[in-house]
Amino acid sequence: MQFLEFVYVNSSGESKARALDRWAEEGHYITGYDVAANGAPRTFRKDRIARYLNGCEALLSDPFQHPPPKPDISAPEANKPQILFTGFGAARRAELETATAAAGLAVVKTVTQRLVFVCAGPNAGPAKVAKARVQGCYIVSETHLPELLESGVLYDSILD
Repeated sequence: MQFLEFVYVNSSGESKARALDRWAEEGHYITGYDVAANGAPRTFRKDRIARYLNGCEALLSDPFQHPPPKPDISAPEANKPQILFTGFGAARRAELETATAAAGLAVVKTVTQRLVFVCAGPNAGPAKVAKARVQGCYIVSETHLPELLESGVLYDSILD
């Protein structure tokens, strides 16, 4: 398999050339083993790729992505980006769902075609999170959920 090479801009605005070995395209993400990190496994968001190097965009089925939608409290419920919580206890999930709905996201209990975000808690199964990524969902940690709700920025926790 050919290396996938690109310039990546992290959420701090820092650019760095990356080369991935044994990579896979998973919805809005690319996973692989990062040569710059001594072959450590890494996950990169496609919308943060500034450019592909050496024609590598031709290796992907969908190389270019837009950033995730921002919460919108003024939008009709049917038009709000959807979020699903997994891996949380019932009480904590209820707290998060209330705060999230108030911030302008539509909370759903099951996977839907319009699902945009999955917030993965401490007990979220890795297979479920990987499946959500492949389906085209953005993965949000509980730690970074407040930033998404307040500013609409989806923190890039893998590389920052």
